[in-house]
Amino acid sequence: MSVVIQLLEKMGQNSELRYADAGQLAQLMADTDPKLVAAVTAGDQQAIEALLGARTNVICGVHPAQEPQDDEPEQQPEDAPSKDKVA
Repeated sequence: MSVVIQLLEKMGQNSELRYADAGQLAQLMADTDPKLVAAVTAGDQQAIEALLGARTNVICGVHPAQEPQDDEPEQQPEDAPSKDKVA
């Protein structure tokens, strides 16, 4: 897996590799698993996911904290004016 991370790091550092052809990618990945090289050069996303044990459909959800119930009155600071008094 670290070889793949190193490859991605190289590709991120060199903007010319963004549009690299299959030969250039194969040369960069010379010390990598041949199955992974074949999947990357073919652009086979499913094979890459299977070889790396990764998934693209990852969802991050955030659940809000429980809100206070309406039965409890809101606390007001003592020095704050009360809304109930009429001047």
